[in-house]
Amino acid sequence: MKFPVRFLDIKALERAWREMERIGVDPVGIRIMAPKQFHYNLRVEGLTPAQANVLKQEMLSIGAEAAVARGAASCSVGSTDAVLSGTARQFEAVMGKLRAQSFGLPEVGLSLSEAIGNLNKRSYVVKGRGWEREFGPRTMIMGILNVTPDSFSDGGRFIERGGAVERGLEMFEEGADFIDVGGESTRPGALPVGVAEEMDRVVPVVEAIASKGVPVSIDTTKAEVARTALCAGAGMVNDVSALCMDAGMAGVCAEFKAAVVLMHMRGTPSTMQEDTGYKDIVSEVYNHLMARMDYAVSSGIERERIIIDPGIGFGKSSEGNLDLIRNLREFRTLGAPILLGPSRKSFIGAALGAKVEDRLMGTIAAAVAAVLNGASALRVHDVKEARMALDMADAIRGGAV
Repeated sequence: MKFPVRFLDIKALERAWREMERIGVDPVGIRIMAPKQFHYNLRVEGLTPAQANVLKQEMLSIGAEAAVARGAASCSVGSTDAVLSGTARQFEAVMGKLRAQSFGLPEVGLSLSEAIGNLNKRSYVVKGRGWEREFGPRTMIMGILNVTPDSFSDGGRFIERGGAVERGLEMFEEGADFIDVGGESTRPGALPVGVAEEMDRVVPVVEAIASKGVPVSIDTTKAEVARTALCAGAGMVNDVSALCMDAGMAGVCAEFKAAVVLMHMRGTPSTMQEDTGYKDIVSEVYNHLMARMDYAVSSGIERERIIIDPGIGFGKSSEGNLDLIRNLREFRTLGAPILLGPSRKSFIGAALGAKVEDRLMGTIAAAVAAVLNGASALRVHDVKEARMALDMADAIRGGAV
């Protein structure tokens, strides 16, 4: 059994290492002391009282901390989460102890080990159909190309094929790493489009852009559209339903060895804003994405082909969107690059009182905040401006994910 382990806080090991080097500490001493200065706060979900009690005892025995539900000791609760606090050295010790325990605690230890390993990744090599890209040191940009008449921001602007291809190539020149071509609006309340109509909109555009050597993503929830677009030169599938809406989608992505964006969405575009309440939005989105990653892998999609997206604007309130960006770093323990799509969305309008056409600066602020909180890629309309802003954000964070 795999346990959800979310990151809550971390102090940079690199900073401690650099400071010790700066004051002239012996390199052998640095290697010994650095793990004692590297601190984690991790939240483990879904423990039984027995698991929680043993885990708490093991953490306390090495001078670390574990907070569990009040009823865990008396077993008056059915399950509990735990907030664990300790240094890298302490977590290494406790993970070793858990391997010798019963009650499913070795699996808890493995989940902790995987989460910590994922937190320490500085970059991800993502494989698409016909390409490999490193996500991490430099933030990737996915340029939005809506070949639709009804998208919330640019509906109708690029419905004509020549104009769509021209805009796609222009975004690539402006600094986009991928062009995301979509033929069905996913704005709140949008109605579905038939397979034939969607393919007629996107396939010629995908083929024309890909023929110029530009990496293309197909934004669709339909397996048949994805298959045709991949044959036309796309290398990535951006599925806002995380492979939920079409049972054949996972098989197509696996067959073509495409990169896959798994996004969280509650309901469908036509219904998603009817229920935006969550008890714990970060936990619910996290657990959904973890489950969809497991489904993708079990369907034959290699883990290095998976990108995750918390789904800003898809079944969330304005405050919920802000909460996800604020706590984006928690998704790092899933071990996949994080893509975020805040561009021109309504939560920016709610925060700034700005119309769609006046949301560029809010989009840039949200994008930079996302990068500093752990995002590896941004999906945007305004590529030129975003590229400059994200290059600056990358320079500030020093290339660390």
